[in-house]
Amino acid sequence: MLDSLLSLIAFCTLAMAAFGLGWPLWRGLRVDERDPLAVGVWSTALGLVAAGLILVGLGLCGLLYVPLIGVLTTGAAFAGLGQLVRARLRRAAELHERAGRAERLVLPDRPDDETGDGSGPGPAAWVLRGVLGAAGLAAAGSLVAALAPPTAGDALCYHLELPKQFLVRHRLAFMPYHDNCTFPLLAEMWYLWGLALEGGVCAQLVHWGLGLLLALGSVVLATPILGRPWAWVAGALVLLTPGVNNQMTAPLSDVALAAVTVLATAAWWRAAVNGEERRWYLLAGVLGGAALGTKYVALLFVPALAIPWLWIAIRWPARRRELLQGAAVVAVVAASVGGVWYVRAAWYRGNPVYPFFGELLGVAPGEGAAAAEARPTLPESKSPLGRSPVALLAAPWQLTMHPERFGGRGHQLGLLPLVALPGLVFCRRLRGLGVLMAVAASYAAIWFLLRQNVRFLFPVVPLLAVGVVWVWAETGRLPALSRHVAVALFALIVAAMAVVGLHRAVGTWAVAVGREDHEAYLTRHDPTYPAAAVLNRLGRPGTRLLSQDYRAFHFQHPVTCESILRRETGYDRLVRHPGQLIRALRGAGFTHLLLAEVVAGDAPDYDPTLRRLANAELAGPAGEKLWVISRYEHHAPDGVVRRYRLIELREAAGRSACP
Repeated sequence: MLDSLLSLIAFCTLAMAAFGLGWPLWRGLRVDERDPLAVGVWSTALGLVAAGLILVGLGLCGLLYVPLIGVLTTGAAFAGLGQLVRARLRRAAELHERAGRAERLVLPDRPDDETGDGSGPGPAAWVLRGVLGAAGLAAAGSLVAALAPPTAGDALCYHLELPKQFLVRHRLAFMPYHDNCTFPLLAEMWYLWGLALEGGVCAQLVHWGLGLLLALGSVVLATPILGRPWAWVAGALVLLTPGVNNQMTAPLSDVALAAVTVLATAAWWRAAVNGEERRWYLLAGVLGGAALGTKYVALLFVPALAIPWLWIAIRWPARRRELLQGAAVVAVVAASVGGVWYVRAAWYRGNPVYPFFGELLGVAPGEGAAAAEARPTLPESKSPLGRSPVALLAAPWQLTMHPERFGGRGHQLGLLPLVALPGLVFCRRLRGLGVLMAVAASYAAIWFLLRQNVRFLFPVVPLLAVGVVWVWAETGRLPALSRHVAVALFALIVAAMAVVGLHRAVGTWAVAVGREDHEAYLTRHDPTYPAAAVLNRLGRPGTRLLSQDYRAFHFQHPVTCESILRRETGYDRLVRHPGQLIRALRGAGFTHLLLAEVVAGDAPDYDPTLRRLANAELAGPAGEKLWVISRYEHHAPDGVVRRYRLIELREAAGRSACP
């Protein structure tokens, strides 16, 4: 319980520091926004971007030291707390001066649409309370799950492993045998922040907090379109989306990307669609640059926004100059904020979007053409639907009913978009909603043509939520029986999503409240943790592991993925006689091997090359130089059984590199 409390305190300190960094930046932009919720959301988002860039700067200068990060965080957190206290005191003074008359911003329930005045009541009080309560339950379930030690495969491979290595080396080190090392890593800088303050759980809570920021950003986006009461419903539906709620429990990057893209879209909408002051373009550029610095998928949003942007320019000739200038501002600011990652990839890999489009942009220095050809940008395996017009029409049904074909059931979008969005055909037109749907449709079409993974659709979830809520609001115009059936259907789906979100706490509550220790939990959920525990205890300085498994975060010594080493060097082709494997790997600096194989369950097996070569060595005359220091089977909760062997490469017979 104490561990979870410390993690929560560290996370709250980080969040307050982000607000403290962002508040002066928000004030400096001088954007006309008086809504306290929106001001808090924009300030926190700007602070996160600023903190990420500060950490990047420290990393480039070799100054990623935990004490320095702690001092900077403490100062920013006190600054944020001071801003909140001053704002509270100013508000109290205003109330006193007005003799108890509170001045507040009153927003319409619904803005004018293009076919009528758009006036109408907000959601019934019980609807609003019910949806917000359901979202609260789902958020609580994901919070409990996020308080458990991180075990997600991709997180242990690079989302946490790379920040850990950067902290160990005190710089943004280039690791040639780590494909993800030159990816856009802004979200990983936020996880590095959490690791420096407390550890892996705090880093995991950062992504949970980004899920809350995504939901609140959805409220900010929807407010000028739907009005604040219905906007709260839109934000709640985003938080209830099964894939979003699930990813909030692990330090990945898709929710982080969605959080910054929704805010970039909201700022762009205020300037380009609503015609407000041009300073919103600056904000759109900053958040757009953050999206580009978070994941390559953000590049899909560029044409997705450009298409409706162009349509607005064609439709309103008087605004073309302003729209063109706005586009230039967004492009320059976004490139300045997010471009460092693409420059870094080009410097080290010769390709700004490595490892994609190597066939067009060239291969990395030292990488053979065969290695690049082994990673085609648009493999057929990444498009399970194909790319025909018929497949495009079938995509919504297939994504909803068979998400396991598109990246896994853990990333599904839920039933609401499939059930509700077709109803837009029968709804009144709502000013600004058509543009959001055009952005979502353009993005989805590009996604369909490139890589059909359902989690890559998270950036359009807030946009779709606005459409779903408008359909929900329009059911109030139906006859009584039809209205009651529609509301019952919405309520049933929302309740089901809340139960799914709350259920995430079932397997983690014990470790979250201290009933189970972290080591026991990791032993059950991380297949490599038993090997990591042994090697961390026995290893010496200079220990280096070559592993068939990609999980590396819990190892205290450097880990290289065997499949990447084999792809880049072809070491296996040099091993023709007994003893050559040991000499080759020892010559490359490796001291230990981790062999892995799947023996039961529905999971792909590891490439058997290293296992085959090591077995041959063990059976031959050089076998005395291979010492199996740990052997175990791991039974995962999903039924997959893996067998591991941790092997020491001894320098000479009878001598061990470990005590």
